[in-house]
Amino acid sequence: MKRYSPIFYYTSVANFFFFLGNSLFILLPVYLKNLGATETYIGFMSNMDKIFMVATAVMLGSMLTQHNRVLQLRIGYGLLLLTYACYLPLTTLSWFLPFIRIAHGIGFAIAMILGSTIIFEHVPPQHATEAIGLYGITGALSNAVSPALGEFLLNSGAPHQVLFLLSVIFIAISCCITFVMPPTLERNNRLDAAPSGSLRRLVCNVYFIRYGIVSFIFGGGFGVLITFLPNFVRTCTQLNYSYFFVTYIVILILIRLFGMSLITRYHRKTLLISVFLIGALMNVLLNHLTSLPLFLIISIMYGITHGVLYPVLNALMVEIADSAQRGNANALFSALFNAGMLVFACSAGFLIDYTQTYLVAFNVCAGAFFIASILIASMKSITPSPPT
Repeated sequence: MKRYSPIFYYTSVANFFFFLGNSLFILLPVYLKNLGATETYIGFMSNMDKIFMVATAVMLGSMLTQHNRVLQLRIGYGLLLLTYACYLPLTTLSWFLPFIRIAHGIGFAIAMILGSTIIFEHVPPQHATEAIGLYGITGALSNAVSPALGEFLLNSGAPHQVLFLLSVIFIAISCCITFVMPPTLERNNRLDAAPSGSLRRLVCNVYFIRYGIVSFIFGGGFGVLITFLPNFVRTCTQLNYSYFFVTYIVILILIRLFGMSLITRYHRKTLLISVFLIGALMNVLLNHLTSLPLFLIISIMYGITHGVLYPVLNALMVEIADSAQRGNANALFSALFNAGMLVFACSAGFLIDYTQTYLVAFNVCAGAFFIASILIASMKSITPSPPT
């Protein structure tokens, strides 16, 4: 494993506590369901924050060359601290919940994009995939720990407000860490403006468009899983949904720790096609979920899917950009991933209510992942020349 600069490790620790708190909101659909919400309402309310994540991500792209990274990261954490506190008095499907979700989306976008941008700017381009993969472990750990902790607390009779309080504590720790973080590289705070038209050339690049589409689909599949899988498992099986999150994260971490250096040397076109097909099959198998062994197999398959696709697609979209547009490319990847979560989850909620089955949502995702594999297969090359 390569040794990175100190700010890599400070940012990673802050990211761990940030996601530890945020991943407790994976159980927000469970809380809304208990309050009597429909699947359409759950799908929209659990993902409406993505609208503002996308908008914030797009606006951040132009701001990343103008302000101090650590200060912006602190602002994101601070906004989330206030937002998480606003969930504490929530006991009904209140009229002000949408406004909380709006603030949640803005704060999340700032924190997530600034953290990953700091990482991209402090590692050599040839190590970007491995670095963002290792950095992502800190967030991935929380996706195992937080749902399992939340399920344990809820099953023990604790009210959901306990989870909201824990999220406040965790994000407060992240915010405190930013006050002791070393400064970003001097050159990163004084970047020259990008050449006129470079952003337009970036978003018009055919490779960038195709990676954007498959990133949108990948995000959509993730959005459907985290929004509807917990209630699907609770209502349609005798299993615990935390098994899924713990297992897939263990596989993801093993890939990030021991497989990233191999992934960077592997033929990425073949890799992406194979992994999207694994994701498609995983969604199909949810139609037959009746036993713990199959649930664990499904979880392992998703661990492979997410463990590979997120860092590889993120790095590919950043590699296409010139040095002045790496922040924009990273922000656009986040915007497309979250837009996919929003569109797929909201559509799936409507379909579930209409058909009275969760399986329709998983089958749509299976089809979308298959389409993504075809789109990748149709590309002549996986690594284009940088824009000029």
